[in-house]
Amino acid sequence: MYIKNDIKTSIVLWFSWRYIVFFFLYTAAAYAAFQYYGLKSLAIPFLPVGTIGTAVAFYIGFKNNSSYERLWEGRKIWGAIGSLSRAFAGVLVAGIDKVSKPVKDRRIALVKRQIYYCHTLAMQLRISSTERKRENPAPEVSLVKKLCSPPEHSQKTLDDYLQTNLSRGDYEQVKRVDNKALALLRLQLSDIEGGCDDLQLSDHALERLTEILVSLFSEQGACERLKNFPFPRQYAHFSNVFVWIFLLLLPFGLIDELSKSAGGTLVWTVIPFGTLISWMFITMEQVGDSSEDPFELGLNDVPISALARSIEIDLLQFTGDQNIPANLEPVADILL
Repeated sequence: MYIKNDIKTSIVLWFSWRYIVFFFLYTAAAYAAFQYYGLKSLAIPFLPVGTIGTAVAFYIGFKNNSSYERLWEGRKIWGAIGSLSRAFAGVLVAGIDKVSKPVKDRRIALVKRQIYYCHTLAMQLRISSTERKRENPAPEVSLVKKLCSPPEHSQKTLDDYLQTNLSRGDYEQVKRVDNKALALLRLQLSDIEGGCDDLQLSDHALERLTEILVSLFSEQGACERLKNFPFPRQYAHFSNVFVWIFLLLLPFGLIDELSKSAGGTLVWTVIPFGTLISWMFITMEQVGDSSEDPFELGLNDVPISALARSIEIDLLQFTGDQNIPANLEPVADILL
């Protein structure tokens, strides 16, 4: 997630300089053909071109709004995961100083397993992104890798994390399944369901913990829905097609309109205006593309690694742990 209010010009140009150069040369070629080679028939009425542009603008607006909804839904899901995890830990640590040390250790173990769950879910979402787009990563993902050098997300990395942090018994159960985050939640629920004696919690507290875990199952399912059901290709593909149709026609409509102004002396302005309008439409198209998948390792995505670390810090502080990690800091104004 890019955290500054203003996007650096260098980042904007990284995404668009090729298009700026292309449309500058394309518009200049159209102007030269009209002005110096006498191809007056290239000028077409601006009315149909403007009508196409209006329709394209509405279509891009629809696509960008839908893309933003996916991004914001991803952030809300992780906000809910954070709130539920804190509620889970809060119920477990309530009155923890009044119980015996074995019971206290058992409750803290459940809190720490919840931390491992959050990190595991974040890593799973990133792994599926990496594997699906390894050969042809999105431009914003390539930029993040160039600026931030993020850690490699792979199945081996996740296995190493789980083996290092989980108890031997938990790891043996989790390593056999594909959805390791879901397996950790299942272990949590199993321990809560049979925890009357081990945890010394009231029936009301156990019921509340069960409700929290059931809600976490739903939130994880929502994450997987966003990850596994990409933005419908028919909307993304035809938005791109329509934008290019409009932009390829644009210089010829502008030439016709500008040739009627000031005795035709302003025809040359088709080059700067055509390039500017083209850049604006291409940028609007790219904005929507960059928000389609909220859990990609991209410039504008939900910073799930930082959110998981924030949850970890809060839960460790609940338990009184002194070994508290620092919040993840942005690198090159990007928070992962």
